[in-house]
Amino acid sequence: MRILLATYWRLPHVGGVNAYVRTLQKKLEENGHHVDVLAHHPDMKSIYLLRSGQSVDKQTIKASIFNILFYYYETYLPHVDSYIRWKEIERYTFEFAVSLLGVGRYDVIHAQDIVSARALSRIKPDHIPLISTVHGIVAEEYLNAGVIASKESLMWKYAAAEEYYGHGSSDRTIVPTRWQVRETGEQFGCPSCWFTVIPYGIDLPSFYARMNKEAGTRAEPRDKPFVIACPARLVPEKDHRTLIDALSILKERRSDFGCWLIGDGTLREDLEQYCKEKQVSGHVLFMGNRSDVPNLLNQADAMVLPSLHDMHPYSIMEAQAAGKAVIASDAGGIPEMVEHGVTGLLFRKRNAAELADRIAEVWNQPELRERLQTNAKVWGTARWSADRMLAETMEVYRQAAAAAGNSGKRQTMEEWEASHRYGLRAAPSADADPAAEIFHFPIPSWLRPGDTDLWERLSGSLPPGYSIPDRAFIMRLT
Repeated sequence: MRILLATYWRLPHVGGVNAYVRTLQKKLEENGHHVDVLAHHPDMKSIYLLRSGQSVDKQTIKASIFNILFYYYETYLPHVDSYIRWKEIERYTFEFAVSLLGVGRYDVIHAQDIVSARALSRIKPDHIPLISTVHGIVAEEYLNAGVIASKESLMWKYAAAEEYYGHGSSDRTIVPTRWQVRETGEQFGCPSCWFTVIPYGIDLPSFYARMNKEAGTRAEPRDKPFVIACPARLVPEKDHRTLIDALSILKERRSDFGCWLIGDGTLREDLEQYCKEKQVSGHVLFMGNRSDVPNLLNQADAMVLPSLHDMHPYSIMEAQAAGKAVIASDAGGIPEMVEHGVTGLLFRKRNAAELADRIAEVWNQPELRERLQTNAKVWGTARWSADRMLAETMEVYRQAAAAAGNSGKRQTMEEWEASHRYGLRAAPSADADPAAEIFHFPIPSWLRPGDTDLWERLSGSLPPGYSIPDRAFIMRLT
């Protein structure tokens, strides 16, 4: 099979999407499939295919449509704020770029996020099955980070639409946890029949080789008898402040411990300052991004993850595979990965006192720690196999391919006729130029696109019936 793994996010990058794509690509290719990966370039200036390096300049496309879309929103939807306008323009830019790269040569397209899933559903040929794996609930992350002020705002309404149409636009949607199925149903109205639950997997032989490799890794100071590792990006949803609060509480009991914060992010300076305020700077080492995380886990005594919101964190999978005592919050899908008292310990998210108690239990009770380590290793090696993930994913591919062109899922998405409302018309006018075939609203003569070649190429690469704006989102915004 020729398979396209596609994401709106940039690759390569630090994080779960990157790890999932790399693992799945490796396993698919080992089984004889041809795999291309499409993503934003790390500089976010182009969309490219990682294998060939073929790319489309994003900036040129965005500059060509920005004024046209700005005019549309100012004229017909002036209440829509600039951030939502920016997100819409970003997605249309992505759709144009991907259509110019071409997706018609693949047997299966496998999107990796809600943005690329919706985008690809709008531009791909009908006969090619579209699978999506959704790795998180972005709307909740925006809420936790303060990007969305409240669930009463238009921003939340837009984010909820992204979730609904992102989860629902593909022929089959894979999620790693049952929690995500429940959450998207309760919050966004996504029916459970859309989903197949397939937990993530890791390449265990490669992981163990890296875990035990000494060459090329620098030894970390073990001047404390008990060391905690926290491999997590320094971002709001990982809630390092609760961990720092717990360390401050722990310090009142005994001070012979160290904590390694493995990862980097926007909150680094704030967290370094918070460690000073809580007087635990001497116990916390900010390591930044590291390529030797398996080796660092092997050196640590326990792993802690204090997340406010998490789907199916790779850090827990790796810690369990490494045979480490895992202490994690009860956020998101984590309770499906950690059985409290058996394969790790759970605490209530944001509860620093409870986290301090859990760390003390693992530290002060060697028998408990050894039992958790043994159980975690058995569970991790059995549950987190990449071969198991591949087999289950291939079955979804086969089901989607067998039903190609006859899937009823996308027909369950809401239809909305908005001709002659909000500036929209059903079809281009008889004297339409290539740009007018794409934009289904009147474009003033002074805004007519000048790059005729670009619009002719786009008109030839986009499917019949494609239009901007995406009417489903206009429905939600009005």
